[in-house]
Amino acid sequence: MTAITSGSAGVIFDEAGEAWPAHPAQRARLGNAANRADLIANAIRNLGFVHVEPVRDVLLVRFEPSVVRPLAAIAACYEISAHAAKRLVISYPGTAGQPDRCEVFSNPSDGLRRLDDAAARAPQSARSPLLETLPRKSRAWQAACDTPESSRKAAPVMRDRAPLRTSRAGDRSVRLARPVAAIASDDEWLGQLLGFWGNARGGRRLPSNESLDSLELVNFARGRAHLVDTASSNPAGYRFRLWGAVNSYGGGFANRTLGEMPAGLMRDEAMEDYRRVVAAAVPSYDLISMVEKKVSYSYARLLLPLAQDGRRVDRLIVLINERHLPEIENS
Repeated sequence: MTAITSGSAGVIFDEAGEAWPAHPAQRARLGNAANRADLIANAIRNLGFVHVEPVRDVLLVRFEPSVVRPLAAIAACYEISAHAAKRLVISYPGTAGQPDRCEVFSNPSDGLRRLDDAAARAPQSARSPLLETLPRKSRAWQAACDTPESSRKAAPVMRDRAPLRTSRAGDRSVRLARPVAAIASDDEWLGQLLGFWGNARGGRRLPSNESLDSLELVNFARGRAHLVDTASSNPAGYRFRLWGAVNSYGGGFANRTLGEMPAGLMRDEAMEDYRRVVAAAVPSYDLISMVEKKVSYSYARLLLPLAQDGRRVDRLIVLINERHLPEIENS
């Protein structure tokens, strides 16, 4: 991983787990304070946001446990894990006239537990009135923060929040990339498995097959999961080691490579998406509507990367939740 350097303003994670660069250009969204420090303090105290800022080889994390938004805390955990910080400092806002309270962690994993606890205790339903004043403008979540610097240009994970539409020879597809920190309630079981994946990391960048127990996870998915070997340098050579038969596409594809699957948009777009996740080494959550050979498919999909060495992806868990997609239909 790339070591943290000084001079960065850091990033603020909002109630949707999306990242806002913490610089004066965001003043209109974060409040009317005159300086950057007050803007960040307002976001932390009143909006429940989390601020992560690198300072040389230390990572400074600021949040208010009593109001922190769960998705902000989760997204901050991903950001922290992506850095090679030697120490983690967590700062909690002090009461009026009192200085901030700080905890210093030589082991960043111990500090991550503080954020995990805060996310678990945070109110899920109460919404600060100040949040209602924020614009509903689309913002891409910085999932790329969870990739090494060398991977970001070659395989960017951030995609435009507008649906991507493709058509070919009468077939057509609509795909919408969503932040993994904002999995829809209709896909709750995908969010549960994302949590299992995160817990299995054990301080490493990625969990291994052994630490996660991918077979147990596939069983939990009840036939709605595939297990893909990604050892090949060519996505066409990625091989389905297990094929979940509970899907509209059909069965009998275990041990077949992506290149051996029926030709069409679904295969080609799967190659593109799988390759991106293998290169970037971060999960991907997408909503996909497809018509291929006059057959319609509609589903949410979560891709979870695994790595035996904790870094280089050698396996993907593909989770499919077939459902109607009003998120796309209404776009």
